[in-house]
Amino acid sequence: MIYREPAGVITLDWEFGGGDAVAIITGGDEATWRAQHTWALARRTEILQRVAAEVIRQKAPASRAEIDAQTGSILIRQVGPPPPPRPSTADPLSARARYWKFRLILAGIVLLGALAFIAMKSLFSVRSAPGTPLALSVRTPEHIATFIQTLESYVPSLHRDPSKDRYRLALFLYPVDGSSTGRMIPIARHRPVGDFNLAKLLGSDGHTVWFNFSGLGGVNLQTGKLISPAELRRANPAFDETWEDSRRISFAQRLRVTSPDRRQVLEVEPATLKAVPAEVERTAAALPFDPAALDFLSAGVRPTPNQWLGLHSPQEAERDFKPKSRLARRNPAQNAKVLRRFYRGELGDEQPGGRQEILALTPVADAEYLNAAFVCGGAGADPLRLTEPDGFLMIHTSTPGLAGTLLVARVDVAGKVLWQVDTGIDRFKLSQILPDTRFTAFIGTRPPVPNKVSEPILAVVDTQSGKLSVSTLWK
Repeated sequence: MIYREPAGVITLDWEFGGGDAVAIITGGDEATWRAQHTWALARRTEILQRVAAEVIRQKAPASRAEIDAQTGSILIRQVGPPPPPRPSTADPLSARARYWKFRLILAGIVLLGALAFIAMKSLFSVRSAPGTPLALSVRTPEHIATFIQTLESYVPSLHRDPSKDRYRLALFLYPVDGSSTGRMIPIARHRPVGDFNLAKLLGSDGHTVWFNFSGLGGVNLQTGKLISPAELRRANPAFDETWEDSRRISFAQRLRVTSPDRRQVLEVEPATLKAVPAEVERTAAALPFDPAALDFLSAGVRPTPNQWLGLHSPQEAERDFKPKSRLARRNPAQNAKVLRRFYRGELGDEQPGGRQEILALTPVADAEYLNAAFVCGGAGADPLRLTEPDGFLMIHTSTPGLAGTLLVARVDVAGKVLWQVDTGIDRFKLSQILPDTRFTAFIGTRPPVPNKVSEPILAVVDTQSGKLSVSTLWK
């Protein structure tokens, strides 16, 4: 139990009692208060009385409190009901009537006992906090999909074992156009925390969101129905394959499974769940870790093949982008708390290896933006190119210090800011970017608040209008 006031906080332990003792609250003796709660020592008796009265009001109205001033213990004792009236001896019942009356009374006692057990369990159980996001989110054509993990309610005890806690898992779907508050689709319940270690959303094929949670699974986006490996086997009766081996399951626009000998790759058709041979292009090996938000940011863009529009600090411009230096095909942004401004550069023709010589570099305007960068179309991809009008998406930080939030702006090819919106996300707690030419999503937490956990949020920006829609990820 927690007693809180502006001057401080006092934590009290409690346990169930026996007999007519409903509960025993341990408040601590005077020496403990002198060492830990000096600010409240003079009002120790008053605070213990207030705690006792509030416990009786909220949890045990048919009880009274006994306070031991020396030890600080509070005994919540049940006040017994008045004895029932003695039954009348007039007009005695027959033996058969007495038998059925006994059966009725016994059934009532059993029913009342069951109701009392349920009530006591509900009364003293700890309600779980809101669920929190788990692993990285993925895009669907119309939603941002996020795993939500929630601790289930439990009954507290003095020797509580956290390993016995149980959790449930759900899929949260938030519409990218902000047309609703989203919906939750249950996935699993009453699962130990160890089951969540490798939980991951694999991707969406537009029909199903595929995931790995204690094995392969999926959620039909239209019906909300869960899809298991058993359904994949039923859809492919001639396919002698296991769908439980996560090492051979991958996702690239569609769900894919690799044969045990690694010679064949099959992909699942979204509508029918049929597995058909896939044409796999040889690409660079995927990174062993999930991409970070920084992998989606670039230091500059090319409005035309021989033009450069960069976001640099004076030191960066002199060190990395001065004339006669070579510009790589991709130029990832650096996460640094520096002020940057727009620079326009003239580039030579592309040379073998994709590099271009910087012929000239000049600042465009005096406006400066803290830790600014351009948003790319994917991890390590080219910057996101917008049309009508031609332009790009830029992010930067609102103010220096811990209160700085993520600002998103659309700029044209000349570096002019067309609109700007504040997402409310802590710039340096930005965890994920889900880029798109129409709706780009940003995931992170709000700036820190003293003595509180920062709220995780999802912010989706309409790249055409600058309209912002925000949803909490505490579900």
